Amino acid sequence: MPPLFSLTGLKAVALPVLGLCLAGQAALASGELPTANVIMGGAERRCSSFSGSAKSPDCTADWDTILRNDPALQGLALDDVLFGMDYPEPVWTYQLTAHSLQALRLSPNSLIDPKRKSTLLAHLAAQLQLGEATGLGWQALQDKLATAPAQPSLGLTAAEWSVVRNALLEPGMPIVRKFQARSTAYSANTASVALFRQLVDAARTHSHGAKPRIGVVTASAGPHPFVDRDLNVYALQSAGAEVVYIPLDGGLRQALDAGDCTHLRYYYDSYASTSAERPVLHGHLMFPDLAAQQMAMCANDGAMLNATLKSLHGIYFSGGNQARHLESLVGRDTTDRYTRTSAQWHILQRRHALGQLVVAGTSAGNHIQGGGLWRSRPVPMIGGGDAYDVLKNGYALGQGPAGEVEPSTQQSSGTRYPAVIYPDGGLGVFRFGVLDSHFSKRTREARLIRAALNSAMDYGFGVDENTALLVSQTDTAGTTHFSVVGAGGVFIADVRAATSSRWQTTPALVVQGVLAHYLLPGDTARIDASGQLTVTLSPTRPVLGVQLGVQSTPLQATQSRVLDYGSGNFLRLASRMGFDGAISGFGTTEDSQDPRTQQQSPRYSARLQRTPTTVFRGMPAQDGAPAQLAYTELRVGFAPCDGSCQGVDNP
Repeated sequence: MPPLFSLTGLKAVALPVLGLCLAGQAALASGELPTANVIMGGAERRCSSFSGSAKSPDCTADWDTILRNDPALQGLALDDVLFGMDYPEPVWTYQLTAHSLQALRLSPNSLIDPKRKSTLLAHLAAQLQLGEATGLGWQALQDKLATAPAQPSLGLTAAEWSVVRNALLEPGMPIVRKFQARSTAYSANTASVALFRQLVDAARTHSHGAKPRIGVVTASAGPHPFVDRDLNVYALQSAGAEVVYIPLDGGLRQALDAGDCTHLRYYYDSYASTSAERPVLHGHLMFPDLAAQQMAMCANDGAMLNATLKSLHGIYFSGGNQARHLESLVGRDTTDRYTRTSAQWHILQRRHALGQLVVAGTSAGNHIQGGGLWRSRPVPMIGGGDAYDVLKNGYALGQGPAGEVEPSTQQSSGTRYPAVIYPDGGLGVFRFGVLDSHFSKRTREARLIRAALNSAMDYGFGVDENTALLVSQTDTAGTTHFSVVGAGGVFIADVRAATSSRWQTTPALVVQGVLAHYLLPGDTARIDASGQLTVTLSPTRPVLGVQLGVQSTPLQATQSRVLDYGSGNFLRLASRMGFDGAISGFGTTEDSQDPRTQQQSPRYSARLQRTPTTVFRGMPAQDGAPAQLAYTELRVGFAPCDGSCQGVDNP
């Protein structure tokens, strides 16, 4: 099995894919602009061991074959691999001794409310007067508190309990952990393979054709960052990169800011346990190799961490919760705004600005790339909320990780993930507008449009699942070029000429005059130095014009459940317009079946209209291949419906 601890990750070996190496060299030789960002939409289909030991539909071979033949996984035997989702935990035991009580007393005061900590210490001290206790299960330790004189009303949070458990933990046998494996070389989904190879090729331009060094950040992961390390490191190694794990997370950020690496395990578990998924117990013992690496990166004010970041040709941010990525790099000021940028934030942003680093990420790693200034206005980052919920209620100010709420608040919010916006954005390496992920599948067009309007942006960019928006470095004329790779498309909302108003006396929004574009692989866009957007659809797909006079052609395409989460119905409505040759499209929430949001009060409509400059290009489904439809300058609007929700007005 591989060594438990290596600052450079597991040994990276070149893939036996000649075309992969030649692609990066060809890009260098062709004079094409290097890629600055690879912005993925999430939900890539990859060959991963958590699908089980049997051959998965996402893999082209069984795991015995993969482990023997994928160079990135050399050193792993079947017995070393975790075939499942959860890392097994031992039965933890605790002790109440003078030493453990002192450990709790010395734990960081910032992690437990002072009054609750004082009360807890007093009652544990009273129990200790009755004699030390060892080998206690967690319930047995809690029982001791319950029988203490003047039983305390503790009210500790899960994060606070994680600190208590760390302090009182009884030393045990070292854990030999298993590894989750992921192979890009043996992934069956060609689109997903293309995304990772595109990233490796992009990073190779910064390594002058040599094997690129790519850092992996899993700060966003749930239930905690270490869990997602293996899958992402192996995937990029299998795609041809040298990979180093970067153990950034909110706990490390707190330890660095406090100058307290000694208690790093407390900060790590405490921060991870603020997730609503489940408390995190003893991450330093479950993942001893990664905890040791994180401790080394914390030491000396993060000197090794900073040096490692300066050595990278690319960096990849994994999926999960984008606010957790944010809190690994930026702290909050006294007004709860994320403005206290770290040394690591500055290193990454500067190296990207100098053209030395390609930044990539999927889902949450998509969102964290946004930020900076566009026309002197801060570019925000969004999190949580579905399209209907956002149209009706707008965004709240993001304060901490979004999408992690207690069940008691889920019912009142009307959606599992409340809509929040972080007005100062994320890493700030994509400044052209608001970013969104999981786009068409989750019907997020309205969510993106309202975010762009609320923040006075010109544009919003939504990336479909298993798809990436490629962003070039800016050329000498000040123009940045965009293209698409993968299974889906990229939606661009141009809100420069759009108008919005409140509906009656509610926060619900009426939106008119958005120009929408939807690009597929082969289509391109560019934004010049003046901020002007130009979209070019590939001529390989025929133009789909209006079919007036054809008896079977409707003047208006229609679509029910147009804002339902997970339906993809907005894209379906636009596709019907294009393929049917309709002049307009109209969708409504009247028949919504969305279990996450009740969409009847008010009902909403989506209105789509061809303009003289609208162009649809597409190919119908044939020979097992899905239909393809791209469009540009389609006018879009959203409004609450009065009466019967009939589509009669232009947007």
